[in-house]
Amino acid sequence: MRRRSTWTIADPDPATVDSLAEGLGISRTASRCLVNRGYRSAASAGCFLAPRLADLTAPDGMADLPLAASRIADAVTRGERIGVFGDYDVDGVASAALVASFLGEIGGTVHGEIANRFDAGYGLSPGTVERFASLGCTALVVLDCGTSDHEALRAAAARGIDVVVVDHHRIEGDLPRATAFINPHRPDCGFPDKSMAAVGLAFYFVAAVRRRLEERGCLEQGAVDPRRLLDLVALGTIADVVPLRGNNRILAAHGLRVLADTGRPGLRALMRVGRVRAHRLRADHVAFQLAPRLNAAGRLGDAGKAYELLVAGREREAAEGAAELDRLTRERRVIEERVTDGARAIIDRQGLGEQPVIVVAGDGWHRGVLGIVAARLAETCGRPAFVVGFDGDRGVGSARAQGQLDLHGALSAVAGHLVRHGGHREAAGFTVERSRFPAFSEALLQHAGRHSTGPRPRPTVCDARIDAREIRLDLLKEIDRLGPFGHENPEPVFEVADLPVLGSRVVGGGHLKLELKTPSGAVGAFGPRMAGFAGDLPPVIRVAASLSADDWGGQDGIELRLVEPPQPGE
Repeated sequence: MRRRSTWTIADPDPATVDSLAEGLGISRTASRCLVNRGYRSAASAGCFLAPRLADLTAPDGMADLPLAASRIADAVTRGERIGVFGDYDVDGVASAALVASFLGEIGGTVHGEIANRFDAGYGLSPGTVERFASLGCTALVVLDCGTSDHEALRAAAARGIDVVVVDHHRIEGDLPRATAFINPHRPDCGFPDKSMAAVGLAFYFVAAVRRRLEERGCLEQGAVDPRRLLDLVALGTIADVVPLRGNNRILAAHGLRVLADTGRPGLRALMRVGRVRAHRLRADHVAFQLAPRLNAAGRLGDAGKAYELLVAGREREAAEGAAELDRLTRERRVIEERVTDGARAIIDRQGLGEQPVIVVAGDGWHRGVLGIVAARLAETCGRPAFVVGFDGDRGVGSARAQGQLDLHGALSAVAGHLVRHGGHREAAGFTVERSRFPAFSEALLQHAGRHSTGPRPRPTVCDARIDAREIRLDLLKEIDRLGPFGHENPEPVFEVADLPVLGSRVVGGGHLKLELKTPSGAVGAFGPRMAGFAGDLPPVIRVAASLSADDWGGQDGIELRLVEPPQPGE
């Protein structure tokens, strides 16, 4: 049986675990998980387990928020045509759908559009501004982009369009000259949370617009409840992989509850094609079932299809839109596999796997899947990956990392070789001329050699060692209270030993499915990309796994989600 390095067990202070368990009336296992995440008092842990919207950070210090709210409130009361523009990823699409839905509900005249990566590319372009102007828009809300779109903002000013930018990306150079610029990263912004997705900031923005209209007597108190928009907030927040702590966790937790009972035909249809059961809805359903289908539209063509689905008002329209996104998702998977195989072949042929970063390029590689391919390579190679698809003399690239290198900083350091770049610490995009690619690659390798932490396989640390008898629904319900799980709020992992193997098979083209024996009956286990272990299992194994509801069974049940390949039982 092939083996990997063994996992370790966290060792929290036993007295703190006991005290927390007693104070909250929970099991020691759940208490260990809380202590491992830094919650050592019943008060702090209680707030974490029961996130409240009332605990959201007050927006008082958010620069330009009052100005933005006043300008859009003016546009609504005057009957101006308001443009809404979002980036092509789920955060941008959900943000645009949120603002457009809200403005439409309060009587605004709205025209919404989404960026197209194959047309104008990322962000707001002068051509898009011209289109909004031709439609008679005198105010424009730009979401999840705009911070670096200086030329487009100048074009808007020249056409007499007032622009409100709501963005969360880093600021390079001068602040954009917009009518109002909401971005917690601006140096004069007193809003302390710098980690929110754009859709969370958009939620603050529409709440401020509502307050301004209420103050003017233009809207009855409580007439429009922004909390009904939280399904879209959860969608964009979870999909954008922002830290699920603080404001993000509060919004995601409440948003998942709204999403489970959403009134949006498009989201209901999307959950049907994704085989997501509303009563079992979790953050991973958004991340792995809903978000990829919404992203598929922008990856392969027009992200406006995802936007139209989210704002759809009729069931038939929603069903047709969801079916189309499902078809595009299947097509995207085929393209992604082809590009991934090509990239891996180049890495093996040229011996690139030992370099501080992976830099690989190919002709005709579909730009819509480059980010996914880069993420796969970063995971399997254990180092940052930069993947470029060339079309003629120019290439578009995506980069992904797992904490080993500040990608945005690295691209900024070699910006002299690039046409443009942008992004975050662990995800970034760029454009490079073919003639400059060798110099770019060499400069990037030199920079990474000085600043990268190198290969950094993530050691698996289990929260606790549990007995097979503890694999029960009551423990699963306790663990679920620690969610939503995601970036900086990882799902608890447990070591379970002495599990007899009743059966094993390969599913989904590369995943391992096990049936294991426990004192209370058989339980399923799922190992993503672990198919190679199916024919090499001993009779009894031990596993490092999270506990999850069995989504595919007809009854409420538990499934173990393996985070490491199974090991022989002790």
